[in-house]
Amino acid sequence: MDTPNKPLCPCCFRAFSTSILQDGHSSNDSNKNGSFDFGSICGTCEPTKVERALATKASNSNNEEVVPPITWLLTPQEINETTQSILTSTKRNLDEIASIPLSKVTFENTVAKLMCPPNFKTNPQVAACKFLQHCSTDGQIREAASNAGKLFAKSRVEGRMRRDVYERVVAFSKTEECQLKLSDYERHFVMASLQDFERAGLALSSDDAVELQRLLEEDSRVCSEYGTNLGADTTKLFFRPEELRGCTEDFIRERLGMDVEGKCTISLKYPDIIPIGQTCEVADTRRLVSEAREGVNAYKNNLDLVAKGIQLRKQIATLLGYPSWAEYICTKRMSGSFQAVDDFLTNLQTKLERAGKDDYETLLQLKKDHCTKLGIDFDGKLNAWDTGFYGNELLKTKGVDSEKIREYFPLDHVVSTTMEIYQELLGLTFTELLQGTYWSWHKEVRCFHVKDTASDKSIGHFYLDLHPRQGKYGHAAIFHLVKHNSTHGAVDCMLCNLPASTEDKPSLLRHQNVVTFFHEFGHIMHGLCSEGIGNSTRLAKCPRDFVEAPSQMLENWCWQKSILERLSKHYQTGEELPATMLNDMIRAKHVNVAFGSLRQIYLSRLDLEIHSSHPPKSAEELQSLVDKLRPAITLVENPPGNNMLRTFGHLMNQYSASYYGYMWAEVLSADMFATRFETEGVMNPKVGMDYRKMVLAPGGTHNITDHLTKFLGRPPSNEAFLKSRGILK
Repeated sequence: MDTPNKPLCPCCFRAFSTSILQDGHSSNDSNKNGSFDFGSICGTCEPTKVERALATKASNSNNEEVVPPITWLLTPQEINETTQSILTSTKRNLDEIASIPLSKVTFENTVAKLMCPPNFKTNPQVAACKFLQHCSTDGQIREAASNAGKLFAKSRVEGRMRRDVYERVVAFSKTEECQLKLSDYERHFVMASLQDFERAGLALSSDDAVELQRLLEEDSRVCSEYGTNLGADTTKLFFRPEELRGCTEDFIRERLGMDVEGKCTISLKYPDIIPIGQTCEVADTRRLVSEAREGVNAYKNNLDLVAKGIQLRKQIATLLGYPSWAEYICTKRMSGSFQAVDDFLTNLQTKLERAGKDDYETLLQLKKDHCTKLGIDFDGKLNAWDTGFYGNELLKTKGVDSEKIREYFPLDHVVSTTMEIYQELLGLTFTELLQGTYWSWHKEVRCFHVKDTASDKSIGHFYLDLHPRQGKYGHAAIFHLVKHNSTHGAVDCMLCNLPASTEDKPSLLRHQNVVTFFHEFGHIMHGLCSEGIGNSTRLAKCPRDFVEAPSQMLENWCWQKSILERLSKHYQTGEELPATMLNDMIRAKHVNVAFGSLRQIYLSRLDLEIHSSHPPKSAEELQSLVDKLRPAITLVENPPGNNMLRTFGHLMNQYSASYYGYMWAEVLSADMFATRFETEGVMNPKVGMDYRKMVLAPGGTHNITDHLTKFLGRPPSNEAFLKSRGILK
C-alpha cells in the first residue's frame, strides 16, 4: 500500500500542473515549451506526486505516442511485488497451455501464448522490474532490479523445462493447421520453439533435468554478481598534475582537488582512463591505472567468479551432450560450429601476423625515440600500458592530433547530426519528448518517439543516457527494454559513459567516441526496425555472431568525407573539420590495424579457450592461460598479476563463447558497405530502405545468410574485409 504523499510545494505544483495535468502543454507564457527543470523540484516528498504521475503515465494513456509503454516502479517494494505478479502470470500461462488436451491444440491456445509470454521483453513491465539495476542512482533500487532479473532468468529456465508444454507444441507441429495454414513467420516460430525446448534438455532424465535447471540458475547468479562488482566499483586513484603530463589542461583542471588537495581524482570510468592511456606521457601513471583495472585487487572476486561460471557452463554442455560450452553456443550461431570459428580465426591470424609484427616494430621504435627524448631508460619492449599511448603517437606522425580533433566534435552536435543521418538513411522521424512529460531515472536522460516517415506509423521509443555516474553500467551498450508485440512498439536505451560538459566547455568527443556513438545508435535502429513480434525463442532474434554486423557496417559513415563534414563543428567557431585534418584522419584509418586486429583475435581466442572442453578450474589457471595466450597472439606480455577477465563483462553475459562474433561480423559488415553503399551512395535512400527492410527488419527469422544474399545480390564474401585490412590489394 502506497504511503500518502505530502502536499506539493509551489515549485513541484508548477511542474506538475504544467507538465502532467496539461500533458506537457503549459498555458503559462513563461513555460511555452511545457518542459521543466528537474532541479526545480524540491525533492522533499518521496515519492512526489510529480514523479508518481510521470512514472505511471503509460498506464493512464491509450496513446502510445505520449510516452514509452512502461509503467515505471519507484520503490523496491513495487519492483518485488510486480516481479512476483509477472512470475505468477507466467506460470498460469504455461499451466493453461499444459491443460489443453493434445487433440485440441491450436495456434491460438498453444503457440500464440508462447510468442509473448509475461516474463519476456514483449511485456513492458519486465523492463520496469529489472532494467534499473544498470542505471538507478538508488542502490536499493539497483539491488531489487538485479534480483528481479535473476528471478526472470530462473523462470525462463523453468519454462524451457516444461515437458507438458513441449508435448503440446510437438502435437501442434503435426497438425494440418501448422503444416498448411500458418504464415512463414508463424511456422518458423513453431520450429524455433521446438528446437529451444530440445536444447534445454527435455530429452534428459528427470534427475538430469533437475540438475540442469540448478546449473543454469547458479550460472545466472554468478554472472549477476560479476556484473554488480563492475557497476558498483568506487575505486579512485590520485595523481599530482605532473604525473599526468601530456593530458590536456582541461582534463587536469576538472579533476584537481576533487577529493585530495593538490591531486587529481581518477576513476576507472572510460572518460578518465582512455585519455590517460592515450595521452599521458608518464609510463608509471599508465601502469598504475592498468593495474587498478586488471590487477589482483580489481573488482573484488571477479576472477574467481569467471572460474566458477565457466565450470558451470561446461557441466551444462556435458549434460546436453556437447563436448564444450563453445560447441553448444556455436551450433546455434551463424557460424554453425566451433570448428568453423576456429578455422576463421586461424586463417585471419595467419594473414595478419606479418603486418602485425611490422606494426609492433613501428610502435617500439616510437617508444625508443620517445624515451631518448625524455632521457629515460628504454626497456626494449612494448608493455600493455604502452600500446594505447604509442598508437596515439603514431597517429600524430600521420598528422592526426586526437586532442585537436576533439574540438570539432561537441557531443550535442554529434548526437543531433547522427540522428539526422539515421532518419534520412532509414526513412524514420524522431521527435524528442519534452523533459517533464516522461519519467526517467536521471535528469540527464532524454527520450524520443520514432515513426516511419512515409506512413507516419509509430514504431517505438528510445532513451539516451550518455554520461558516467556512480552505480551506472560502466561501458557503452544498448538495452532492448521492450520488444514489439501487437499492442506496442519497441523501446531501446543507450547507456554510455561519454564525458559530460563543464561550466567552461561543452563535452568534446574523440573521433573514436564518435564512432562508438554511431555504432551503438545503429543497435537502437536494429531493435526498433525489427518487425518480428515473437520474442521467446533464440531464432526470433539475430544470431549473436551477426548482431554486431549492422552497427559495424554503419561505422563506415564516420570515415566518409561528406559525413565527417556534417558531424564536425568546432565548439567555438562553428567551423567544419578542416580539409587537411579530415584527409589526414581518413588516410590514417587503417594505421596499426593489423596489430589491433590481433588483439581482437586474442580476446576471441581467450573466450573460446575458457569455454573449451577442458576449461581452467581456478583463478590461478585462468592467470596462467592469459599469461601464455596474450603474448603468443598480440606480441605483448601480460603484466604480472593482471588479468582482463576481471573486467571482461562480455564473457559473463550473452557473449560467452561468442566474442569472435565481432570479427565475424566485421567481415560481413565490410561486404555490405562495399557492395551496396560505397557503390551506390552512402546516403542513397533506396539502399538505406533496402538495408532496413532486408537486413534489419527480418530479425532472426529464417537464415540470416539468405537475407544478406538478397541484400547483396550474391552470397557474402570476405574479399572486402581483406582489402580493408591491406591483406588483399
